[in-house]
Amino acid sequence: MTLSNYPRPVRQIHQIELSTRCNLKCRYCPHFPELPRSKEDMTEETFCAALDLVQHYVRQGTQTELSLTGIGEAMLHPRFVEYAIRAREVVGPHRQLTLTTNGILLDDAMAAAIAPLRPAVFISLHRPEKAGLAIEIAKRHGILAGVNASFATSAFDWAGSMKNWFVSAPKIPCDYLKQGWAVILVDGRVATCCLDVDGSSTIGQVTDNPEMLMLKPWKSEKGAGCEFCHMSVP
Repeated sequence: MTLSNYPRPVRQIHQIELSTRCNLKCRYCPHFPELPRSKEDMTEETFCAALDLVQHYVRQGTQTELSLTGIGEAMLHPRFVEYAIRAREVVGPHRQLTLTTNGILLDDAMAAAIAPLRPAVFISLHRPEKAGLAIEIAKRHGILAGVNASFATSAFDWAGSMKNWFVSAPKIPCDYLKQGWAVILVDGRVATCCLDVDGSSTIGQVTDNPEMLMLKPWKSEKGAGCEFCHMSVP
């Protein structure tokens, strides 16, 4: 693991984790057999602070996009549509707003509600009988950006956390470390890695001075982290 040139400053909030709850329990996911973090929805206070951080990087000119995803199904959040609207307002009309979902809750009403935001919606194929219908709905509303079958076609083991799942994803440099991306976890912690199952890559809190948020390679006491990941430290 190369540790030169670290820590590096955070340059954008790439992902806000709206919920750690999920309506599935897939075998290749940290929710199986049980997620090692509490299952909850992001509070209003935390979400406001998260958007304040995003706004900081927008002003700095380094925020290029924002994803509302995480280890959970974001559409389970009772204020998902409202939060998506507010996220679009903060990132502005020209930056990509990414929404990922397993498709179970993406019906015509949900699609119609978020379509004006021009989101890039990615649908995971965890439950094809549900995802297939969601894909057609997303197509009709002009919001489908792609589908995700990486658990089979380009599999990873969540930086070593899922010991029994095979890895077929290519060894590529980690964009989070390379580009200065950070994740805001559901409880307001700021983390280095989108594959961090238990929050071991925490580097601060959402209310911290953004100038103090610095990225670095991480390691969990449970044998997960950058040195176990399919991605390399750039």
